[in-house]
Amino acid sequence: MSNHQNTYLKIIAECSFARARVSNKQIIHFANVTPATVTEATRQLQAQGLVHRRRYTGVTLTEAGRDQARHLLFAYRLCEVFLDRQLHLPLVQIPDQAWQMADTLTMATVAAMADYLDHPQRSPFGGALQPDQMLDDSRVTRLSDVPVNATVTLCGYLETANLVAYVAHLRLPLNVPVTVVARDDELHLLYLQLPDQREITVNGLVATYLYTLPVTVPVEN
Repeated sequence: MSNHQNTYLKIIAECSFARARVSNKQIIHFANVTPATVTEATRQLQAQGLVHRRRYTGVTLTEAGRDQARHLLFAYRLCEVFLDRQLHLPLVQIPDQAWQMADTLTMATVAAMADYLDHPQRSPFGGALQPDQMLDDSRVTRLSDVPVNATVTLCGYLETANLVAYVAHLRLPLNVPVTVVARDDELHLLYLQLPDQREITVNGLVATYLYTLPVTVPVEN
C-alpha cells in the first residue's frame, strides 16, 4: 500500500473511534483535500477490501482494514513515545513528526523500537499500543456525549497538532477525574470541573474527539 493510502487509512481508523462510521466531510477536513480526492482514495481502499463505502452514511473499516490500521497505529504511536521520551519534542510537534517517521519504518525496525522503548502501553496522548485494545472503543464515550453531573476520566484524544495545542491550552489532563457540571447546547460548550475545583470550558465540537472512561474503570498507563 502506498504512503498516500496509509494516510487515509490512518485518518479513517482514528476518526472512527467511538463512532459508528466516518463521514467524507471528516476525512476531507483532516486530510485537507478536495471531496473528489477523498472519493477516489476511499474507492481505492474499498477495491483492496480495507473499507466499506456507504453512500450518504460514510466509511467503515473492514476486518482487513482494521488489521492494517493496527499495524500503522502501532508504529505511529511508538514513534510518538520515542519523540516524547527520547527527544523531548514539544507535544504539539509530535503527531506530524511521528507519522513521517512511522510511514517509512520496516517491521523489523518497529519491533526493535518496541524493544528499545520497553514495550510502552500508551502514547503521550492516551492511545493504546496493545493490538487487542488499539481500536477497542467498547467502553469509551466521547466527552460530548457525557451527561451533566457524570464524572469521567479523559483517556485519550484525536492526535492532531491543533487538538494537542487546544488540550494543552486548557491544561486538561489525562487520567484525572473530571465532572461535567453544565452544557450550553446553543453555544456548543461544555463546562467541566477538576478535583482541584478548577473549571474548564470545552468547545462542544472538539469534545467529540475527546475520549472518556467512567471513573470506575481503571486506565492503564
